[in-house]
Amino acid sequence: MEIHVQLYSILREILPPESKGKIVLQMEEGANLRGLVEELGITRKVVISVNNIQEMDLSRKLQDNDVVKMFSSISGGL
Repeated sequence: MEIHVQLYSILREILPPESKGKIVLQMEEGANLRGLVEELGITRKVVISVNNIQEMDLSRKLQDNDVVKMFSSISGGL
C-alpha cells in the first residue's frame, strides 16, 4: 500500500533536499504508525496527523493512500 508522508521543520532533514519533505512509501498491509516512524528512522518525539486528524496512537493501522504529516514536537518555556 502507498503512504504519502510530509515531514516538517527539522524532520525534513531525514529526506533528500530535493524531496522538499515529501515521500511516498510502500508499506505492508496492516502496517501502523509505529512502523512508519521506525522506517523513517525518527527517534525524537513527533506530532502526527493522518488525513488531517491528529493521531496519538502509534498502533493505529494505516490504509492505502493515507496522508501522514509529522511535526517535531516542541517543548520549552520559562
